[in-house]
Amino acid sequence: MLPNHHLLQLIPNRIQAAINRLEAAAWTDRRPVAVEASKARPEQVTLAEGKAYKRSKVKPCSFWGRLFDQRWCLVTLPEVSDDNTWLEWLDQGEATLYVDDKAHFGFNVAHRRCRLPKGVKEVWVQSSCIQSAIWHPDAKDMGAEGSYFEGACVLRRDDAAWGGFHDLKCMFDLAMDQRHRENPQVPTTLNGAGLQAPVDKFTPAYRRMLRGMEDAINELDRKGTPALRRSMAKLYAELKMDKTFAKCVLTGHAHLDLVWIWPERMGELKALNIFATADRLMDEYPEYRFAYSQPISYEAIAKREPELYERVLGRIRSGQWEATGAMYVESDTMIACGEALARSFVLGQKGFEAINGRLSTLTWLPDVFGYAACLPQIMKQTGVEYFFTTKMTWNAINRFPYSSFIWRGNDGSEILSHVTQESSYVTRVQVDELKSSMCGNQQADVCGEYLLPTGFGDGGGGATDWMIERARRLNALPGLPEVEWGQPESFFERLNKVRDELPVHQGECYLEYHRGTYTTHDNLKSSFRNLERAMQVAEAVSVMTGKTWDMEHAWKRLVFAQFHDYIPGSSVWDVYLEGLPELDREAEGQLAQAGKALAGKGEDCLFNPHAVEVQKWVDGPDGSAYVSLPPLSGQPLASVIQDLPDPVEVKGRKVSNGLATFRVNASGWIDQLSWEGVDVPLSGPVGQLMLYPDHAANFEAWDIDRHVLNIGELCKAKATITVVEEGAHRAGVAVTRKVGDSSEATVTFMLESGSPLVHVTVDLDWRETQSLLKLLFPTKYAATNARYGIPYGSVLRPQVPNGLQAEAMWEVPFSRYMAVFDEGEREGLFLATQSKYGATVREGVIGLSLVRSPLVTGYEMHSNAWPPHLTRLEVESPYSDMGAHRIQFAVGRYDSDFPRERQPASVAETLYTDPLPYAGKALPSVIESLEGGETLVPHWVKPTETGGWILRLHEVAGRRGQVSVNLRDGYQLSLTNLGESSLGEKSITKVNFKPYEVVSLHVSSITTD
Repeated sequence: MLPNHHLLQLIPNRIQAAINRLEAAAWTDRRPVAVEASKARPEQVTLAEGKAYKRSKVKPCSFWGRLFDQRWCLVTLPEVSDDNTWLEWLDQGEATLYVDDKAHFGFNVAHRRCRLPKGVKEVWVQSSCIQSAIWHPDAKDMGAEGSYFEGACVLRRDDAAWGGFHDLKCMFDLAMDQRHRENPQVPTTLNGAGLQAPVDKFTPAYRRMLRGMEDAINELDRKGTPALRRSMAKLYAELKMDKTFAKCVLTGHAHLDLVWIWPERMGELKALNIFATADRLMDEYPEYRFAYSQPISYEAIAKREPELYERVLGRIRSGQWEATGAMYVESDTMIACGEALARSFVLGQKGFEAINGRLSTLTWLPDVFGYAACLPQIMKQTGVEYFFTTKMTWNAINRFPYSSFIWRGNDGSEILSHVTQESSYVTRVQVDELKSSMCGNQQADVCGEYLLPTGFGDGGGGATDWMIERARRLNALPGLPEVEWGQPESFFERLNKVRDELPVHQGECYLEYHRGTYTTHDNLKSSFRNLERAMQVAEAVSVMTGKTWDMEHAWKRLVFAQFHDYIPGSSVWDVYLEGLPELDREAEGQLAQAGKALAGKGEDCLFNPHAVEVQKWVDGPDGSAYVSLPPLSGQPLASVIQDLPDPVEVKGRKVSNGLATFRVNASGWIDQLSWEGVDVPLSGPVGQLMLYPDHAANFEAWDIDRHVLNIGELCKAKATITVVEEGAHRAGVAVTRKVGDSSEATVTFMLESGSPLVHVTVDLDWRETQSLLKLLFPTKYAATNARYGIPYGSVLRPQVPNGLQAEAMWEVPFSRYMAVFDEGEREGLFLATQSKYGATVREGVIGLSLVRSPLVTGYEMHSNAWPPHLTRLEVESPYSDMGAHRIQFAVGRYDSDFPRERQPASVAETLYTDPLPYAGKALPSVIESLEGGETLVPHWVKPTETGGWILRLHEVAGRRGQVSVNLRDGYQLSLTNLGESSLGEKSITKVNFKPYEVVSLHVSSITTD
């Protein structure tokens, strides 16, 4: 009766109504299914074991379980399935569907429905009481009753309505995004009644979208869904751009935290769900591509569900699935020592080679809390060429400037790198995500491609069918990039063609966020470092005795603890109540094996696991003895005892040993300090304790916010000062005082005869909640930069106010040591720690972070995913680090020209890794001497699988030079790398090195080659 209207402002509401109608029509013939379930139990059992459990009928809309409980469900279908039978599983938790006793699909709030194969009458479902897909809008908090099971049903999918829904929904999303971008004053939500937003100032593209969708809905109303789809297909073809100038490479991603708001066993189940879901989606969508890192997860799947693992290998061979990432787990890169961090790559590459038949060329680290400057070198030496992350976009103050770039490490190694800007590791193929990451591609003028990991992470199971449907449609439309599924390594191979045109970023990638992770959970850091030291001793003993035992398991557990929500202290209590005893057991076990390998008939001996000479006091049969131990050797105790050095003298509160002198004032602080006749220019008393209220704005376990460091107060409670003497060789002053409201600390400053170090021990009974405790070293060594140990080598960071980058580094990580100095690094102070990793350094003042006590993850904003009322744990406190701590570190004189044994990197290694006493035979050192290159510090020795052993050295002060390695007769050297592939001729004696280089030397017996 009326002609076609021109009131475009009325069309959006009509489109939304049609979308709702199509969505409702997509699923039909919904029928409930009978579900029987076993009793919820904390133990995880296999399907075969679960089938034997007694079951009872489950009522819909019921609750079950406590946190991390499991139950097995038998699901009986109303009739045998055909090729359009779908199972819908509506549970608050996660579940794995088993068809014909094989893992088939992972259910969670993001993955509710799965097509069943033909001929199925019953299936099994393994259910876990855990909140799933925490980033999904449908994720709801678990109450005290447990996981809410709404019910299960079978249904059918109307593919025409399903496809029509996505056709219309994707185009409408693009139109609404276009509307808002063209006129931000127009609301992003529709106005159901009243005056509609005008369309008088919009582009033709927006108008054409509205008219095209209106025409398609007219077809729907007149002729049905197939007609709508034909009309929409014409509209998509009409709007498709011939030239987009941008390409979005989607890669299926299910960022899995192996531990976080769940313990390891749940992380393994999440991996099972992820793998099963990805495999099933590839059946439904042949174009779908998925990538997953972390060989530890592949090992878990191979152990739990070997049939699924074989299916995954088939997908890898077909190119649909890519196993890549280089590292065994997605490790934190700041806290582990260099060797332990490198082992994540070595173990990882071993795993990827077993999976793929080749090494991974890509390091995949989307979510760790900063990236050490040594990483490009470790990557290069283990076969890696490429690096990917999204985390640098979390910077709070200085935007990371690049998307595609060359990352140059501290030694000059270069890695082609990509950071997806304006995105995270949870993306859903929304219009705004595609556009923002496209516009955030800072190198689009050089390479228009960018990589976009796609899927729900953190237990969300990865990509969904919705996302894949959207990717089919949102391709090269107005304002959008070309969109296709691809694999990360192929993306980098294409990017590599323009590498010469890319910018360079040199040095570390410091993350301006999550600075509390260097300190949170002191006991965790201590146990972790103890296992590192135990592995160092064990491998050194194995090298010198020629005896072997299982070390790979211990290494894998140590590397697992490097995971970026484990060692940073940002996981729930389950992880640490299970993990800390394991770390301690592994350390004890490896030291016991080392002692067993050394034991035999003979005299009392000492084994030095270090490749440098060590002088220290040890306990002998006749009391304390001062010994000098040759590098990497076992020596009879009687042969290494030295003449007694000058004793330690205490006069009042002044302590001296001829090499160092300090005085403690009446308040309990050091007010005078000198080494070897050189006075330390102090800007205040040394050893003061500073207590800070520590309330992070967002993430308690993760963050030390800037405001925290404004409001600290000195602990000025009256001190009890006591002289402490341990024979003539060790003496000092102990200062005990109240800290805060309920805590007490005894800080002991000691000197040892023959050592220029001031040894500091803090015995702390810590009871302060949501607080941070630092110990201060105020000096006038205020050069532009301070030097910090990193996993391999060191890095300079600004310590004076000279811009926003310096301001952003209010709390920084260090690995084992740090130093402040005058310009030139010829006079300064260094600090070497047993297991501390975080500090504030400003204008010569070091504030060493001792402990902090935020709410443990799960008791704060993440309580929705780790509801305390559902856990079976008995936890003494919701705050970390309550109780007793013993914290040890040493302070010494810094001069970058000091000999190798006095370099802070050497001191940090030898001071807290003691010689191993044993009764047995002497083990003469293979290393007679290292001459030259005093900043090239031996770090580790390890056996190789092919015979001989590795001497690992690393340059720590940014210098180049040459070192002569003199071995005992009968041995030879050849140059190798972290991956232990041969690099040069044998029988070398001199090695040239460059700044911060990691040098690996293969030591072998001449007679056996």
